[in-house]
Amino acid sequence: MNPRKEALNILFEVFINNKFSNKLLNNLIKKEAMSKEDIAFIFKLVYGTIQYKIYLEYVVNKVINQDKTDFKIQILLWMNLYQIKFLRSKPYYVINEAVEIAKEINVNLSGLVNKVSKLLVNENLWEVDIKNSQNVFPLENGFPFWLFKKIEKEYSKDSAIDFVKQSNQESKISLRLNTLKIDQQEFESKYLDKYNLTKSGLVDYFYLTDKNIVSEEIFKNGFVTIQDQTSGFASYILNPKKDTKVLDMCSAPGGKLTHLAQIMNNTGKIDAYEIQENKIRLIEENILRLGIKNVNLKCLDALEIEEKKYNYILLDAPCSGYGVIRQKPEIKLKKRSEKEENDLLILQEKLLEKAYKCLESESELLYSTCTINKKENEDQVERFLTKHDDLEKVYERVFFGKEFDNDGFYICKMKKL
Repeated sequence: MNPRKEALNILFEVFINNKFSNKLLNNLIKKEAMSKEDIAFIFKLVYGTIQYKIYLEYVVNKVINQDKTDFKIQILLWMNLYQIKFLRSKPYYVINEAVEIAKEINVNLSGLVNKVSKLLVNENLWEVDIKNSQNVFPLENGFPFWLFKKIEKEYSKDSAIDFVKQSNQESKISLRLNTLKIDQQEFESKYLDKYNLTKSGLVDYFYLTDKNIVSEEIFKNGFVTIQDQTSGFASYILNPKKDTKVLDMCSAPGGKLTHLAQIMNNTGKIDAYEIQENKIRLIEENILRLGIKNVNLKCLDALEIEEKKYNYILLDAPCSGYGVIRQKPEIKLKKRSEKEENDLLILQEKLLEKAYKCLESESELLYSTCTINKKENEDQVERFLTKHDDLEKVYERVFFGKEFDNDGFYICKMKKL
């Protein structure tokens, strides 16, 4: 099986059919014919080409007619440029492989791939030469100008620059220790060195590693689960007490849910809801693997939840997802329409109102998103608070990704008086 051809097919699905690369790539692990080295290369090639797609397309379009070139051939050329410029692969080998792949697409286009790929070796061609000087840095980093300006306007230019830089950094795997199954001291003595773990600077029992641990005993036995630090920080800040009633309104994929159960030491009761039926099984698998016993999970739209009263509510709301661009780089390639943006804001607002109706006195609500967008975050919360004078904000924080080698994230904790 040809790794570059496999990468090309995945990229085609991403760009043409709007598939998520992480799901397509995870399917590779199940293919026994693929070596670990080949899979690692495909991951790097796919993610890299998507991350820098805006830049790669800009450079390649200097030497082709975009409107007259087969789209799969264009993707192949983007891949070639990414390998030559960013991976520093040997051009001769990259070009030869691409020509053979092109023959399978259309033998008449192999000459074009050979000619253009040789031109792409010229580093002078790599320079960004555009009239809009403000767009040079974003374009060089494959980042959409509209999103760069949005972050700059809402926060600062430095924040926008930092976020762009972080979005292209290779991320480590973030793990949460499951203290329901193993003591932290025992865990560290057995596994800290074995898996080259470094402790998180955000939450004490989170760790970072560069090793894939899904097939390892610490994962299978439920000693750890994969969860970004900021995602875990949401449950950590809500911090529900033992033997309390908790509501998790939008539960998938279950990281925050199982973390809440862990914090409560499997006591009390958590009512958890997820609207997508296909994600229920994933949550159930995590609950079983981690030994969670205090969760009542249902497949139901959170807006249809029975308005019972809870001590703690977690609303990890549907959002634009800009904060997880490093994990899902294709997010930055599609700008939402004004209607799509407004529909999302309305949904978030409705979910917050539903959460309010389920709060009892002295109870707490944590609202979180995995996006960097004031309309969905700070502005959404401020509008919510103006409607309810019996609520007060007790904690708020925006993460831009550079703080602890984490994803972008927003957290706001409110308390009902």
